[in-house]
Amino acid sequence: MNWRRFNPFGTVFGKIWLSFWLTLLLIVLAVAFVSHQVAQVYQIGAPNATHIRLLNRVKLPDIDRLASSRQELMDELERFNSESRYQWYLVDDTYHLLGTPQPPRRILVMLSEMMDMEGLRVGQWRQEAWLGPISMSFGGEMYRLFLRGVPTLPPPNLPLWLDSQWLRVIFGLFVSGMMSLVLAWSFTRPIERLRRVSRQLAGGSLDARVGDSVTHRSDELGQLGRDFDEMAERLQQLVSAQQRLLSNVSHELRSPLTRLQIALGIVRQKAPSDLENALNRIERESDRLESMIAQVLKLSRFENDMQHLETRELQLDDLVRHVAEDARFESKNRQLNIVDRIDAPVTVQGDPPLLHSAMENVVRNALRFSPEGGRLDIQLSADKQHAIVEICDQGPGVPEDKLERLFDPFYRLDQTNSGAGLGLNIARHAVQAHKGDIRAYNRSEGGLCVRITLPKSAGK
Repeated sequence: MNWRRFNPFGTVFGKIWLSFWLTLLLIVLAVAFVSHQVAQVYQIGAPNATHIRLLNRVKLPDIDRLASSRQELMDELERFNSESRYQWYLVDDTYHLLGTPQPPRRILVMLSEMMDMEGLRVGQWRQEAWLGPISMSFGGEMYRLFLRGVPTLPPPNLPLWLDSQWLRVIFGLFVSGMMSLVLAWSFTRPIERLRRVSRQLAGGSLDARVGDSVTHRSDELGQLGRDFDEMAERLQQLVSAQQRLLSNVSHELRSPLTRLQIALGIVRQKAPSDLENALNRIERESDRLESMIAQVLKLSRFENDMQHLETRELQLDDLVRHVAEDARFESKNRQLNIVDRIDAPVTVQGDPPLLHSAMENVVRNALRFSPEGGRLDIQLSADKQHAIVEICDQGPGVPEDKLERLFDPFYRLDQTNSGAGLGLNIARHAVQAHKGDIRAYNRSEGGLCVRITLPKSAGK
């Protein structure tokens, strides 16, 4: 498994997303830290159900019997608070605080304001919360009783579920992560669209366009998309013009070539015998030119989607046998051994002349590069869904980086070869028109193999 695909820093999307997320996260943490340092204003609010339940169950210090002595009262509060989870404090009418440990002085301001209010209140300063006041009289003096350490109040103007610090952190991470995700997606989506369309163009789909999802943007990426579509449109027009020119020129050449062949036949009948060699040479060259023009016209029909298939069920094994017999006839003078191996009869849906032409082109290419006295293998096999034809020669093979280019039009690996470089390209178009696949590979023992894969007929 390629784990690089899951590395967020391996893509532009991941880099932008994580960069913005980490930036927002640092800002949130910085703001929270500064707010915590400078927040000095206390908060007073009504107690909730949790505070009331706590007040009903918390233990009170035994101060009734000590009401006659202020010092004993302070000693008892100190002893009780040192052993209890919650601490009790008394505030007299002069706003003196009795109890230990001593809280910050600002707490007294908050407690005095709570004493001026009616009923119980919860006062909070930073992370410290007090509950009170409860009026009490000891030794003829009035005191207000406060409980320290109760649960804090929820943040103002925030829902209750954000009362937990961990929930606030998770909420901040979620919001910052989603915002960063949306921002990164808005940047990388058009880039990904441009990448897919450029790959389609490189694969030959000249009608591929970026589309409105990118070109309607008003930013630089939208401008890039519009320029890209304009380039693709211009490219398609140029290629279409080249294909039309190729087709028109080929058609125009056939007429004078036909008249040349007719005139050649007339001259052959009337010419003296010493002109026979020259006439034979003219005939061979005209036949070669006729073959090249026929191939160019066939290629033009494929590239302009003018090649119509007339499909029917056909026995692919019979077609392979005919191609092998033709190859044996053509290679008699070179003493090549043509071996056809057919595992079982195979039925496919296809255009017989077109499939015959495709396989014949591949076999003739293999014959051209086979050494004299060598061997050419033609094998037909099948699996559950596909028929597979492999044509392997004992020639010099092809460099690995040139294998894909073998099927390009007018490409010739050997420039001394007299062929036009169209046979394998036409074979590829014919196989692809039948929803098949054609590939070339080098054999480990030497030579080149071309594998043609075609879908079998349903139920065959």
